[in-house]
Amino acid sequence: MVRGDFAEPATLDGAFAEVSAALVISGSGKPGERAQLHRNAFEAAVRARVRHVVYLSLQGASPRSKYPYSRDHSLSEQYLAATGLPYTVLRNAFYLDMFLEKFDVEGVMRGPANETRGAFVSREDAARTAAAVLANPPGGTHDVTGPEALSLAEVARRFSALTDRQLRYQSESGESGRERLRKREEASWRVDLAVGWFEAIAAGELEQTSDAVFRFTRKEPMNIEQYFTLFPELLQSLRLAQDKDSGS
Repeated sequence: MVRGDFAEPATLDGAFAEVSAALVISGSGKPGERAQLHRNAFEAAVRARVRHVVYLSLQGASPRSKYPYSRDHSLSEQYLAATGLPYTVLRNAFYLDMFLEKFDVEGVMRGPANETRGAFVSREDAARTAAAVLANPPGGTHDVTGPEALSLAEVARRFSALTDRQLRYQSESGESGRERLRKREEASWRVDLAVGWFEAIAAGELEQTSDAVFRFTRKEPMNIEQYFTLFPELLQSLRLAQDKDSGS
């Protein structure tokens, strides 16, 4: 194990030394600031003469994305391309387990996603895909998605069946969402992230499914039921919320 910190470029040279293929996973921080952290990693890879960089991005990454982190990933991809290194970009869809934090104590998921669909993916499928690509990098940019595109109303129905709890999705405007979230979150950029997550779905940025998981791993990606049957403990937070709400 070698320590390397995106925010401390001097530590990255040792981390990338003698590495032939590097997987760069996005760091934490504000949009824009993260892109600079990634740039530090890419430049260290150049100095270490890494032969191939695999970068985990987001489906819908674009300067015009509704989701601030997707705009941030787009800038990071530009930094990577500017290095001249051979690279592969994996644009992961939003992860299935993210929904566990979207439902409130009443079992309602609120946000401006409308009825647009998203091809949400499990972290395990994304990780297996990254591992396969790292071992045999194909180059280029690839969306990494789940097997189906679902509306958030359908997502709520599927989670209801898994938890034996009535869950639902309630659409709201972006303005209403920001007003609601500002009451408990002072950082405006966090509010923009929370609302932009739904707005990106509404804009169709995550609507397209891809065959990347199967193409690189030879294994079909998991749907909601398959994933949470494999990891049932992840649903405990939703069940606990129900117990608290009922006073039991």
